[in-house]
Amino acid sequence: MFKKIILLVVGLSMVNSGFSQVPAPGKYSGKGLLITNSIIHDGNGNVISNGWVKAEKGKITAMGSGTPEAASSNSFEIVDAKGKHLYPGFILMNNPLGLAEVDAVRATLDMEETGQDNPNVHTLPAYNTDSDLIPTLRSNGILMAQISPRGGRISGLSSIVQLDAWNWEDAVLVERDGMHLNWPSRFSRSGWWAEPGGAAEKSKEYQNQVAELESLFAEAKMYFAGSKAVSNPKLEGFKGLFAGSARLYVHANHPSEIIHSLDFASKMGLKNIVLVSGSQVEEVAGLLKEKNIPVVLNRIHNLPDQNDAPVFQPARVPAALMKAGLLFALDYEGGMEIMGARNLGFLAGSATAYGISQEDALSLITRNPAKILGIDKRCGTIEAGKDASFFLSAGNALDMKTQNISQVWIQGRPVSMESKQTVLYEKFRKMLTDGRF
Repeated sequence: MFKKIILLVVGLSMVNSGFSQVPAPGKYSGKGLLITNSIIHDGNGNVISNGWVKAEKGKITAMGSGTPEAASSNSFEIVDAKGKHLYPGFILMNNPLGLAEVDAVRATLDMEETGQDNPNVHTLPAYNTDSDLIPTLRSNGILMAQISPRGGRISGLSSIVQLDAWNWEDAVLVERDGMHLNWPSRFSRSGWWAEPGGAAEKSKEYQNQVAELESLFAEAKMYFAGSKAVSNPKLEGFKGLFAGSARLYVHANHPSEIIHSLDFASKMGLKNIVLVSGSQVEEVAGLLKEKNIPVVLNRIHNLPDQNDAPVFQPARVPAALMKAGLLFALDYEGGMEIMGARNLGFLAGSATAYGISQEDALSLITRNPAKILGIDKRCGTIEAGKDASFFLSAGNALDMKTQNISQVWIQGRPVSMESKQTVLYEKFRKMLTDGRF
């Protein structure tokens, strides 16, 4: 009976998949691309009215305002934007996109390895380019993503991909860009999120957990300083970390934990640190500026960590970090973080209500993540020499009331706007118009 049930589920999934396949990746037309009459938001804070952009072989070759460079229709596909807004592709940081499909179905989850310390586990081979969720992100302007692991103390290694590919080999921009360390919590609270327990208590295991981390990192440092006569696959995950060519993404929230984790990184001689944190990071902004530590700020559409903080406190943190002069970007970490990540642009839009300009908010999901990830020479802004990864929107792409994305290009290739959501929309719209409801 069990085998019959399994066969039935698999058969139904195959039948269902026939109704909505993930669109095939875009392909070059053999021509260049010229977009005219657009309002260009370049990601560097500039807005160019009546702008034009020319791209060839997947790269932006020229841009300007007014009358564009001459381009033959035989050599270029010419797109009249008619006053639409042209944005650089949004970059999603710190997300297990492509590693999980349905939260309630365990067989579709592949974002967490067993055990506490997995420095050698990396996400790229597990990244599923055929995920139904990827097209929903592209249609909201997210064109690149950092695919990050979850779970444990050392989750593993992330990689950076573009979101229009046949397989992970085609998708990769940077393989193993950095290691993700979940710093031990100094405090614990009983209960759960809906009914938390009493006052937070100091963790009795904190010092032991930190000591274990110190021992592991010291062992890795000695391993790479020595002859490595015998290969250690687990320690190979630390490659580049002590030299600074790979990043250590430290996930820590409480101010005391942040301070302690930075002291740990300094003690270990680590040179390329990125802090991934929540709204309490504002309290240590001065220290982070002094140490030149970039920040990935967790979802600001969230409740504050402190019970006595105003409900809008997370949304005003970006303005405080910008005032402190920090390099930081936004992510969407938290519950339902993959399916909800399509709202990344609206996080940036919310920050504009608390003291940040529209163009500065745009940089938090374009230029700044590109700088933090080390891909700013090819992504993050609309400039000559960079990838032609951008999109057109009829309205403000950071405002859910006006965003209306009509065309998307990744590395110069036109990308389908179809997704499972658009297919279902058309299906039920047709049912209504045909009078079958």
